[in-house]
Amino acid sequence: MCVKICVFSDSHGASDAMLRAVTLESPDLCFFLGDGQADLAPVQRAFPDLVIHAVRGNCDLFSPLPLTLCSTVDGVTIFAAHGHRCDVKHDPTLEALRAAGHAAGADVILFGHTHEPRLENRALPVLLNPGSLNGTRPSYGVLVLDRRRIYSRIKYL
Repeated sequence: MCVKICVFSDSHGASDAMLRAVTLESPDLCFFLGDGQADLAPVQRAFPDLVIHAVRGNCDLFSPLPLTLCSTVDGVTIFAAHGHRCDVKHDPTLEALRAAGHAAGADVILFGHTHEPRLENRALPVLLNPGSLNGTRPSYGVLVLDRRRIYSRIKYL
């Protein structure tokens, strides 16, 4: 059975974009990678049964959300972080982020913070930054898990 996951980050007030993406994709669950925690409320009201795993970003002041999380979905281990603590804006190799994902045994590493979509899916772990839902070209990520196979894409609204 396939599991479809939407990945969002850096909404910064663009809950409408997240709602559009969830309506278009009909995911089984979502990951939110920080910077716009308040934007989750309209999505949770519109889709009360949708599971959303979330971490806090550097702009989510006083948030009770964790800085990182690790979850296993359909046999695939997913590590999620906003990325600011791993210096993803200044380290193009993403060494600290990759090390954190490796330590968690991740098959997929999700991060945000840069507002720039990035996808590395030629080998494990898959590395996905969905970009930002806010701005002139809103973007998000989609993961489809099918019997431990991982299919990944960046999509634009």
